[in-house]
Amino acid sequence: MVLFIESLLIGDFVTLRFKLAIVAIMWLLVTLSMAIDLVSGCQKAKQRGEIRTSYGLRRTVSKAVLYYALMLFAFMFDCIGTFFYPQPYITMIAAAFLIFIECKSILEKAHDKDKWKINKSLEDLNIILENKDDLLKGLSEILKNKSRENEEDR
Repeated sequence: MVLFIESLLIGDFVTLRFKLAIVAIMWLLVTLSMAIDLVSGCQKAKQRGEIRTSYGLRRTVSKAVLYYALMLFAFMFDCIGTFFYPQPYITMIAAAFLIFIECKSILEKAHDKDKWKINKSLEDLNIILENKDDLLKGLSEILKNKSRENEEDR
């Protein structure tokens, strides 16, 4: 079993490059999953006509910092752990966990936003039905609610 540290010390750069390539691929897959989540979120917001602000992008940057910190710690554990196991297993596990989180995030966002939109439509329908005798009053109440929500989002 040739280790990261041992590979470096004895000059076995082929094995070292192989293990570092595995780590780099894991980092790349995590980056790709974050990019897919970002694109998915932007597309969903665009489809709904929602405003895309820098707040969402800042959240993505904060998430990336946390994810890469976890990946760095996993790599450090693998550097220590190579005395006990031959491959960067902790990095692979951490990458799989983060990719799973991103996949779940993409699916949840689509489902939750669709659910929110349906609930909002049902609320609007309820307002119209409550004011069925005075349709203009019901519509004006819906418009007031929408303008209030837009002000709160800002």
